[in-house]
Amino acid sequence: MGRRLLLLLACALPAAFVLACGDDDDSGDDDSTPGLTPGTGNDEDYLRAVCVGTSNFSNALLSATSVDEIRTVVEEFADEMRALNPPSDLTEYNQAFVAYLEAAAEGDPTSLVTTSPPEPSDDVRRRMAALEPTIDECRDPTFFSRDDETTPTP
Repeated sequence: MGRRLLLLLACALPAAFVLACGDDDDSGDDDSTPGLTPGTGNDEDYLRAVCVGTSNFSNALLSATSVDEIRTVVEEFADEMRALNPPSDLTEYNQAFVAYLEAAAEGDPTSLVTTSPPEPSDDVRRRMAALEPTIDECRDPTFFSRDDETTPTP
């Protein structure tokens, strides 16, 4: 009897701890980073992550020796963007962008070259395009300044 009680306690205590410390959100679809309030990030950090990810993808296209190497870069890009806390007006866009990256990683990762990514609203895209020249990680061609009409002049 003593061993059974000890075994029961040994199993029950960790389970109780997990339940007590678990996620209180019942929505079941929390993709945010723990401890961050979604939609409170800043433009500069968001833009930096996009530029680093696109640069890594471009480099993989030039140097990778297999599709699997490119797939790994796209998966890492999706993971980084999923963990990021975007500004409030980029939250929905970020979810669509992560889905776009995940779809490419699950299929043909080189499809990112021929498949247009989702775009945020025009005003958000223009705001981000105006910031691109101020972020060291953003090089030409830039991500949000793809349209010549919105490319800021230096």
